[in-house]
Amino acid sequence: MRDELGTIFNDKDFEKLYPKRGKPGLEPWKLALVTIMQFAENLSDRQAADAVRARIDWKDALSLELLTSR
Repeated sequence: MRDELGTIFNDKDFEKLYPKRGKPGLEPWKLALVTIMQFAENLSDRQAADAVRARIDWKDALSLELLTSR
């Protein structure tokens, strides 16, 4: 999807919503895409979190590293 549609929003558009200190949050587009994929597959929050960690197709869609560290 990302390759075909490109970006719709810029992270700077949401900059004021994120705290200046602490662990940085995920980019808004990643959060939105996870929500859409979770709905499309009728997954619980826990199942969606597991899919982000374990499924290659989800990692690719979210531009995450495909290899896991041991």
